[in-house]
Amino acid sequence: MAKSKSKSKNRRRKKRQRREENKLKREEKKMAIPKRLSEAMNSLSKNSEWGGHNVMPEEILDPDDWRLQEIMKFRKGLKLREPRRIKESEWRIKQYFHKHNINNPFVQAYILRKIEAKQSTILEITGLSKPEYCRHIGVLFRNTGNYRQLRITDVEAVLMQEKLSDILKNTNSKIKE
Repeated sequence: MAKSKSKSKNRRRKKRQRREENKLKREEKKMAIPKRLSEAMNSLSKNSEWGGHNVMPEEILDPDDWRLQEIMKFRKGLKLREPRRIKESEWRIKQYFHKHNINNPFVQAYILRKIEAKQSTILEITGLSKPEYCRHIGVLFRNTGNYRQLRITDVEAVLMQEKLSDILKNTNSKIKE
């Protein structure tokens, strides 16, 4: 009886994982650059209408130009999707920790700080309070000179691409000091 329950649990878990993977694939397809936007950007480049890297399309194109409308529509879509992307990145980071059996919030915070995540991001993901974080993790990174603060989507990308052993390199020397 116990084996059948664990088998059904595993099946449900695998099914849930497949659903999430399919959902992510659909999202990636949505994030592809739309064909009309590509055409608009290409036409600007072909016709030499583009002023340079620091010139905005709004300065060059008329407000009723189809190319400007496509660019603005894409920007609006990005802005609307951003909160959802942040939540999904947060969820995937938590899943990463769960998958690698990293359940201690202080260890999670240390790893996130090691890859230069923002403090607010670390606190949100780990559930630590600010005083706990400062007392246990912040002291390890004082005077390191690393003040770069990655956005949560960048943190997720680093976590997924780097090996955990590479991230934690030189950890023992840091803790012993």
